[in-house]
Amino acid sequence: MQAPFTATPYARSWPRWPYLVFLSILFFGPPIAALFIATGLPIMTELGWIARSLLTTYVCPTPLKSYELLGAPMAVCTRCWGATIGLWLGWFIATRHTAPSAITAWFRLPTALRFLLAILPFALWWLEIRFWPTASYEVLLLNGALAGTTAGMFFCSVYPGMRRHG
Repeated sequence: MQAPFTATPYARSWPRWPYLVFLSILFFGPPIAALFIATGLPIMTELGWIARSLLTTYVCPTPLKSYELLGAPMAVCTRCWGATIGLWLGWFIATRHTAPSAITAWFRLPTALRFLLAILPFALWWLEIRFWPTASYEVLLLNGALAGTTAGMFFCSVYPGMRRHG
């Protein structure tokens, strides 16, 4: 039987760049939308508001709790922004070849268990939204980063070519 995280000679890796482009768009998109809104220029402002409208309608659960740049709101709430930071952190952890034994053990768990552990922090989102609506921006940021990190580690563990080798 083959070790859990060694590539077979026939395994195909997917390129990493699409994932990294996606993470870059998630990271830079919300503040760029705010900066577009802040310019006051007709086309730029409308593009920023369109981005914010789409994201707050279909992605972000609490758009009123977003950071502001130059007086304009970012396209997502602080929690979603934290999740993006967490996705980057999860990628960083998942792609390093030396890691603490607890992280290495996490990557050796069965896929279904890793998935369940990765979605568990998202329950904190619901709890926080439902029972602590006055939570500070710092709490939202940390809550989002925790969920984003576990989601990023899970996604990288199943994305061909980003698996840990160790």
